[in-house]
Formats: sequence, structure tokens, C-alpha cells
Amino acid sequence: MKSRLLSLVAVVGLICGCGGGGPDDAPELGKISGVANFEGKPLAEATVTFFPEKGPPAIGITDASGAFQLKTNGQLGAAVGKHKVTVSTVDADAPPPAMDGNETKTAQKSTLPKKYSSVETTDLLVEVPSGGNDKLVLDLTK
Repeated sequence: MKSRLLSLVAVVGLICGCGGGGPDDAPELGKISGVANFEGKPLAEATVTFFPEKGPPAIGITDASGAFQLKTNGQLGAAVGKHKVTVSTVDADAPPPAMDGNETKTAQKSTLPKKYSSVETTDLLVEVPSGGNDKLVLDLTK
């Protein structure tokens, strides 16, 4: 029993110790908030993701007025530097995917042009300054 307890303590210690580096390894963050619009109208319930050239992505969800605030690993902000930005939504009225065994291959239909949903095809580029930006506007078009 004692050896099992020691093994469990060792495993928990390894898991807790493998969470990555400390605060010195975290990228410098600039606080980012703003609005996302599609065809001039606020974009509600969209996922906005900033992919930096180096470091972890930052994610935010828009509210009914299109407003969003980004977080990186639970902290407000996005890594300072250049980012590719994706914006995605799901059409709540779209029928669910067919239950034919290929469910994982079938994505929900987005209400936005496909180019915005992929880091490879997006044309949205944003520079995050060290001082942040609380007036960012993302204007998406067809």
C-alpha cells in the first residue's frame, strides 16, 4: 500500500512539474480587445483566434455587438508581434452532419467565407504592440 502511495505521489509530481516553463518562458502579452464585423454588421458568437509567428495562440468569443477580448493561456492579451487571425462561426440552423461513421470529417457549416476559418488561407493580419490595442476592428467581407 505504501509503495502504491509513493508511486501515486511521484506520478502527480511529474505531471505537475511538466506544465511547461515558468513565467520567464511566457511570451510578452499586449491586451487586445475590439469588434468583429461581417459585411458592416456586428459578428455575434464568433471565435476569434490570433496565431503568432512564435508562441501560443490567443482566443476570444464575440458578444452580440461583435465585441471580443483575447486571452492566451487564461491571461488577458496576445503575444506581442505579428499574427494571422482566423474568425469562425457555426450556422445554428444548419442540419447536423450525417451519422454515417464520418462525423469527424464533416464540419459544421460556417456562416463566413471559408478563407477566414484557416490559418493557411486567412488574409487577416494584425500586429500586436506591447502596449496592446483596445480599439481593434476586424472587418470581414465576402
